[in-house]
Amino acid sequence: MSNTADTPAQTKKPQRFKRHGGVVIILLIAAMIFFSREPVVDTVNCTPEIMATRPDVVMLGAWWCSYCYRAKKYLQANNIHYCVYDMENTAEGRRLYEKHGGGAIPILLIGQYRLNGFSEYQIEQALQLSKQEASITEP
Repeated sequence: MSNTADTPAQTKKPQRFKRHGGVVIILLIAAMIFFSREPVVDTVNCTPEIMATRPDVVMLGAWWCSYCYRAKKYLQANNIHYCVYDMENTAEGRRLYEKHGGGAIPILLIGQYRLNGFSEYQIEQALQLSKQEASITEP
């Protein structure tokens, strides 16, 4: 009689590995989710009160837009006075979005300048030019 039959220890080994392998995969996924989370950034909505303070930047965006998130994060980190119109959920946001030709979001309105998308360099340049123009026109 041959002794080639599997012993109980041999059949349990793969099952134990499958259980431990599953736990490792779950831990890796949880770690990836935890470390990829973005911090919450407050949205400053363009209310009549905010608009009365003449923000430096008016942004047309959407809650799901990752570039809008990055723009808000940048504006807040650099203490730039701004507000946001949600172009999907507010009538004024939709109106302004259509008025400015739509396209990619965010749309940033800085003085007479209109920027599509998010670029720190373009924001800084537009803010600088807008401030220079405002100082020339003021008495």
